[in-house]
Amino acid sequence: MNVRLEYDLTWRSAIWFENCLQLNDYTATISMITNTSVSEDHTTCMDRINHFVYHELANTVFVHQEDREQMQLLAAAGIKFTPLPEQPIDQIVGLVLYCKLNAIVEDRMHVTAMAIQSELGDNIRYLHSEHEGATLMDQPGWWQDSNPAHNNFKQTGNSKKQVVKLNRTPSWRELELDWSDAQRPTIESNTVVFAKFPLDEN
Repeated sequence: MNVRLEYDLTWRSAIWFENCLQLNDYTATISMITNTSVSEDHTTCMDRINHFVYHELANTVFVHQEDREQMQLLAAAGIKFTPLPEQPIDQIVGLVLYCKLNAIVEDRMHVTAMAIQSELGDNIRYLHSEHEGATLMDQPGWWQDSNPAHNNFKQTGNSKKQVVKLNRTPSWRELELDWSDAQRPTIESNTVVFAKFPLDEN
């Protein structure tokens, strides 16, 4: 039986908007419906959602993906940032989050609707749903990938001194958040193990 759920998320991030860095507090309410009878996968869905919001999006800087100069400065300073397809207003943050959450639950659940608001946005709620048809999200980006990544920025520059190393995002398997039916490494049953035991001379 499919189960309908609602879940609240609250986190703090920053935005780079009109050449100004501003801290912002976000609240989102997501409506979901389960799409599998495996309860372990329901738990994994919720754990993936929590990990993505509270470990990847929390304390990031939302920035327009065309502002490459600012992204290079953030990368050089070691500051976590998240490129967006448009300016980082609440509506755009909500759209990419709606798409990303549906991507990471990989059809084990469906996020059917979302309401998002923020302190900088005067707590006006922006509503997104499966009936929206937002063509903006059709363009390729991290919001369509099922992995935990929130950044597909690639550093440019010809000089080796301009190369910036970004922290690698671990996979769901490394985070022990893969699905119950995922292929796991198997141990060959015909493996022979040699061991040296102390001799008991008594």
